[in-house]
Amino acid sequence: MLKRKIRDYILSLSDIYNTHDDHAKGRLVSLGSSLLTAFYNVFITGIFYTGFLSMYDISITDFGIITFIPYIGNCFSVFSGLVLRRFKKRKKILLIAKIYFYAMYILATTLMPQFILEKAGRMYAFIIILFLAHSVYALFSPGLTTWFYNFYPMENERRTRYIALNQIFSSITSSLILILSSFITDAVAGSPYQKTIILSMRYLAFILVLIDVFIQSRAAEYPYPESAKLKLRQVFILPFRYRKFMYCIAFMFFWNFLANFNNGLWSYHLLNHMHFPYLLINAMSVMYTFILISTQGVWRRILRRYSWIKTFGLTNLIWVPTEILYFFMSVDRGWMFVPLSFIQNLLSVGLNLSYANILYLNLPQEDSTTHIAFYSIGCNLFAFLGLMLGTAVSSITGDTPVMLLGMPVYSVQYTTLMRAAAQLTVGLVLTLGWKYFTPEADIAEIDKQASITRVHREATRKAIRQFIAAHRFARRNSKRTGSI
Repeated sequence: MLKRKIRDYILSLSDIYNTHDDHAKGRLVSLGSSLLTAFYNVFITGIFYTGFLSMYDISITDFGIITFIPYIGNCFSVFSGLVLRRFKKRKKILLIAKIYFYAMYILATTLMPQFILEKAGRMYAFIIILFLAHSVYALFSPGLTTWFYNFYPMENERRTRYIALNQIFSSITSSLILILSSFITDAVAGSPYQKTIILSMRYLAFILVLIDVFIQSRAAEYPYPESAKLKLRQVFILPFRYRKFMYCIAFMFFWNFLANFNNGLWSYHLLNHMHFPYLLINAMSVMYTFILISTQGVWRRILRRYSWIKTFGLTNLIWVPTEILYFFMSVDRGWMFVPLSFIQNLLSVGLNLSYANILYLNLPQEDSTTHIAFYSIGCNLFAFLGLMLGTAVSSITGDTPVMLLGMPVYSVQYTTLMRAAAQLTVGLVLTLGWKYFTPEADIAEIDKQASITRVHREATRKAIRQFIAAHRFARRNSKRTGSI
């Protein structure tokens, strides 16, 4: 039994990743890049990024400002179509742009505090460096999406498998690195070595970026569709010709607003207000990997049964109570963090698997770079607005709590209640109106599967009723026979 499962799993892998054709090889390259990205992102994002900024006495308000600067820079992706259409072969320029971005994002931000010692000066320098990094890279990053989109399997089942496998392998990699690095960082907490370790991890991350770029350069590049000369205003006009694509885009805009409402701010809260160690916070992130591996098969069946959109909506509805409960978490109630993290990690598997394909559900093939640029600028703009509002809410009392209901409450905690209300709205809209977002072919396939399921269920019920009737008839006959 176990051998057969292992053999089936290997066959499933070889179907998605192999070196026999350029598409499968491209997916293999994409997997390798995803693993490396998961590796170095541990050191430059999330709780370690929060720790890096906290080393320089950045307040929660300043942290929020620094965090939303990238979203302003990413709005320059509106010009990406005008820039990329000048290159028939884009591989080199895309990879050079990626190296530039990480050189600024990692090296420049890591070295700058060694030369600028004044707090306000560092703040301005962080803003300038991050803006230059993201604004330039925004002109080219949609090209990477278009390049690697060619390797996505066309069939829904294989595409779901491909997305799930990439997430599983990436999560395993990041989890192992998270636990090891968190253990080392906590072991030297309060000593000068902690700062040295955090800085060293950032330098290591840049080396891994260079390896990642080399791996990506091995992927084949296909000719890009010829398109008429595009005017800037068309970036904002063309997407509106595709109704269902715009429905999906509008939803993704709002979701980016919501997802970034307390993005980073909550990590700051856990680290500096709740005083949780790195190991505990990252252990909850690692938990996601184990849940992903053990439940992705169940979620794939749910996706096939309910569609990408409806699954996302249902998951949001179940998520709402966890946000409300997080509002009541205090230092004295720190025990709430683990069970709530478990529930959210379980639901995050469904959210991430379904969200990963929503952009591509109705993505028009013609001028896809332009549509992706529209998506990118909108998502970044709404993420910026969400984080700006979250920062404004969090700055009301900042790092000073106010007593409420017998417990100290920081302003950032109110963002959980606001998220709960918004997620309830998202859940109801997507669950009830999923067909407005879903391609007709997918609707037909889901309805057909639902019809088959209903027939099987009815046949099963009929068989059960017949069995019960036959059993009762046999018992009555048995009693009659016995009485005679």
